[in-house]
Amino acid sequence: MKYKLEAGQKLDPNEFILKGFEDLEISTQIVIRDALNRGLEVEVLDRPSHFIRLSGKGIIRLVKEASKTELDSYMTFLVMENKTITKRILEESNILVPRGTAVSDLNSGLDFLNKNSDRKMVVKPVTTNFGIGISILPPSSSNEEKKKALEIALGFSETAIVEEFAEGNEYRFLVIGDECVAVCNRIPANVTGDGKKTIRELIEEKNSDPRRGVGHVTPLEKIRLDDTELNVLKESGKTPESIPGSGEKVFVRKNSNISTGGDSVDVTDIAHSSYKKLAVQAAKAVDAKICGVDIIVKELESAGEYRILELNFNPVLYIHNYPYSGKNRKVGERILDVLGYSS
Repeated sequence: MKYKLEAGQKLDPNEFILKGFEDLEISTQIVIRDALNRGLEVEVLDRPSHFIRLSGKGIIRLVKEASKTELDSYMTFLVMENKTITKRILEESNILVPRGTAVSDLNSGLDFLNKNSDRKMVVKPVTTNFGIGISILPPSSSNEEKKKALEIALGFSETAIVEEFAEGNEYRFLVIGDECVAVCNRIPANVTGDGKKTIRELIEEKNSDPRRGVGHVTPLEKIRLDDTELNVLKESGKTPESIPGSGEKVFVRKNSNISTGGDSVDVTDIAHSSYKKLAVQAAKAVDAKICGVDIIVKELESAGEYRILELNFNPVLYIHNYPYSGKNRKVGERILDVLGYSS
C-alpha cells in the first residue's frame, strides 16, 4: 500500500506512535513519518520485515528496518555482523579495541580465560546483537562459571569472542554519511528507591510510562523480572521484595541495551569531538554509511583512553529521537538527507 500526505498536511514528529503503522518497529515509523513530511511517497512492501520503498524528487530507494539501505554493501553488512572481523579491521586501522581472542571450542576458551584469571573478562557470541549471549566474568571466576559463559556464547554462534573487560562507560555513536549525528548513553535497566516501595513495585511504576512497551514499537522497553534480572538482584543481596532506600539506584541488568529495559540518555552535546571523529573513522574503516559505533570511554567530555566494542549494521533510531532524557536528534531526517531527499 502507498501513502502520501495531502499538500500542507504534516505529522507531529514528537508523537512516537504513527497511526496506521503501529505494527512496524518504531525506527521504521520514524523514517516513514519524516519521509511523508517531506512530501515523499511511502510504500510498505512487507510489513513483517519492515521493508519500505521511498519515492520522490526523481529518486527511488528501498529501506529495510529504517537503517538498512543500498548505501551499504552486503560485504559491509557481513563485516559488521562478525565481531572478530570487525575487530581485526579496526586494529589494522590503528583503532583501539579490547584485547582478546576468538575461540570455537570450550577448551580453547577455558585456556585463554585461565591465562587471564586475574582480569575481568567478557565472553560473547561473534554474531549476535542486543546483548544476547554475553557474559561478564569477574577476576578469579570458577571453572564452572567460565564453562557456562562459553557454552552460552557458543550456543548462539560457532565462534565466541573472549576479551578483556574495557573499563569505563559505554556510549552509542550514530554515524550517518560522514558525520556523527548523535551520541547516546544507554544505562542498564534500573529503578530508584523511595524508601517505601519494593523493587517489584518500582519496576511496575516505571513500566507504566507510555514510552515503555514490548517489541521495539515504543522508544523504551519494559523492564522484566526474569531469571537474568533475578540473578543480578541476588548478586547484590536483594530480591524483588526488597525496599531500596530513598534515592538508591538498583540495577536489575548488567548490559546496557535498551532492548532489555535500559534508559537512553542523549549526550551528543557533551561528547568530546575526538570520539565523534573516531566513530566516523571506524565506520569508514568498514565502508559503512549508516553505522552504530559502541565506544567505551572513561571521560566523555575530554579526549582520553577508549576502546571500540563493536560496530552495528542496523542501529536503532528511536534511542536518539525519543531518549529517556535529552534532545530529539531527528536522525530519521539525517537518513533521508544521505539517501538524497534533502529538505
